[in-house]
Amino acid sequence: MGRPKNIENMSSDERIEHYNKKREREACERLEAFNALSPDQRQAVKDLYDKLDSVLDTVLYPENGGIKYVTAFDLQELADANDTLRFNFNLDVRENG
Repeated sequence: MGRPKNIENMSSDERIEHYNKKREREACERLEAFNALSPDQRQAVKDLYDKLDSVLDTVLYPENGGIKYVTAFDLQELADANDTLRFNFNLDVRENG
């Protein structure tokens, strides 16, 4: 088996295949790293993502109401999810420097 081709020497189809394989490898590595977290850590990440996504959807898209439709409850849920994430990953810089 010869040396791999340089990207600049690849055809368009070869480059597409190369980058598809590269993205697939990177996605597998990210999933493996995510799955290495404890169940509580994974849930904390998922919860924060879901709540942040929901608030940002409301804020950024006028058809969802915009910033004036973000409720205090939404912000409290987001703050709670942030606190859970901080706890699960020891992110409190006041305590950990």
